[in-house]
Order: sequence, then C-alpha cells, then structure tokens
Amino acid sequence: MPVSTSVQISHCLAHIIHLNPRSVLDVGCGFGMWGFLCRMYLDAGAERVLPKDWQVRVDGIEYFEPYILDHQRSLYDHITIGDIRDLAPKVGEYDLIIAGDVIEHLDKDDGKRVIAQLYAKARRALLINIPLGLGWDHPEAHGNPGELHRSQWYVEDFLPYPSVHMPFRLPCGDYGVFYLPKDVSPEDRASALLGAAEHADGKGALAEAAGYLREARAIAPTFRDPLYYLADILVRMNAVEEAVTLFREAVKADPNDHDAALFLARLLTARARSGDAGAGREAGETLRTLLAGQEVPFACRTSAQELLERL
Repeated sequence: MPVSTSVQISHCLAHIIHLNPRSVLDVGCGFGMWGFLCRMYLDAGAERVLPKDWQVRVDGIEYFEPYILDHQRSLYDHITIGDIRDLAPKVGEYDLIIAGDVIEHLDKDDGKRVIAQLYAKARRALLINIPLGLGWDHPEAHGNPGELHRSQWYVEDFLPYPSVHMPFRLPCGDYGVFYLPKDVSPEDRASALLGAAEHADGKGALAEAAGYLREARAIAPTFRDPLYYLADILVRMNAVEEAVTLFREAVKADPNDHDAALFLARLLTARARSGDAGAGREAGETLRTLLAGQEVPFACRTSAQELLERL
C-alpha cells in the first residue's frame, strides 16, 4: 500500500532531525509521508516555510505512477517513476536515503543488492523501515503488482552494516527500523562484515561468508581478522590456491607480518605433502626468510623452525 505504519515515525524523525541532511531521497515514496515530514522539519522547521525559500533537496522514487498526486509533486523537488532495481545503480548521491517499506517487495537477492547500492550512494546515512519475519504477507493491490511482498527479512540480514536497530512489535508481526550511518571507520565496517560472515558460516553458507570477508578485506586491508577467517573458509571450500594468494599478497605488502608468513608456509607445506614440489620449495624459502628476520616473536620462530624441520 502507498502508506506505512505509524509506530516508527517519531523514532525515524529523531534520526532525520539530528542528521539535518541537505538532500534526501525517498525510495518508494508512495503517499509522500517522508517527503512531507522532511519538508516540514528540515525546511519549515527552520523558518523556510514558503516553497521559494526551501533549501533542502527532497527527491522521490515511486514504482507505481498512479500513486503520485498533486500534493507529492508540490512537496518533492523531483519524483522518478521506475523500478528501484534498475534505478539504484544510477541515482546520484544524497545525504540521506530513506527506503521505507520497499525492500520486502523485492526478491531477497535483489533486495540485498539494492541495499548495498543505496548504502553506497548515501553520503551520511541510509534509513530502512521494514517488516521482519512472518505475518506480513501482502498481495498485489490497487492495480499495482509491486505491492506483493516477495521476501522475508530478519535482523541478521543487516549484520553487514554498522547500524542502529529499533524493533517494534505490531499485531501482524515484528517491524524494524535500521539506521545505517556512514561516519564509521573502515575497521568498524569490516567488523560488521566479519559478524555477517560468522552468521553465514554458522548456517553453512560458506560462499556467502567468503563474499563478506572479501568485502571486509577490500574495505580495511590492514585489518587481519578477515584475512585469517577468509583463509579458513577457503580451505574448507577447497579453494586453497586463493588462500595461498591472499597470504602471498599479505607478506609482500608487509614483510614484517610474521604470522602471515607462517600461515603461508603452513598452506604451502600442506600442498607439498600432496606432491607439489614447487610448493615445498616456496614453503622452505618463506620459512628461512622468516627465521632470518628481526624481532620475530618466540612462539612464531619456534613454530617456523619446527615446520622447516618437517619439510
């Protein structure tokens, strides 16, 4: 339907007013509630009451054009009609992007992709309002095929993003607000992806876990936890060559990363035991280089020496 629940309004407004964005994109603007509230509190609330004085850019995206009436056109600077799956990669950057009761209307994979794309386009925050779990079945309605709920979402689906989550309990089921700020360090973002990988690993989705860890590595390449976890996942996926490549790159980037060198040597030694003579030679060279280094921790040096003796 082109309207939402009301329980989350004050909570969302608190985030919006505190953020005080200069540009807002309302995805799935429907009847225009968020456009109205943003215009009221960001412009009129600052004594810019007349449209000629408005300074905040408020744009909307709507799938179903018949929902757009004169009042939305008077509140929004621009409304684009189209499918968010097509539009998300193309929209410009906004201080705040609001996706209210939108993502559940997409298939799960499409929804995850759209969230990632909108998060990338939000300069300061992405705000998502969404039904959670069971009890939210919704058919096509009002001649709008986009009204159908196509996926179910859970708090765990938002683990890849540092966020502030506010739950609400309604008669028909759980409902959640996820405020995803962008002013987080690369390490915090990578830590969130690490948590998502652990959750995926726990349910046996190793490829999904590896994807989160690769993303964490790209965001915070010096953060070592995703590196070792990704290597463990890759070994379990029988993708040992990729794990070896990861540690070759880590050692090349930081020759003093003794733990990475030792881990590389262990991987190469395992390959050597399966008959790869070249891996055995590389393992030996890696261990000898490690042992010749300065300030190698005692435990690391001892392990390297023992491993070299077994080659």
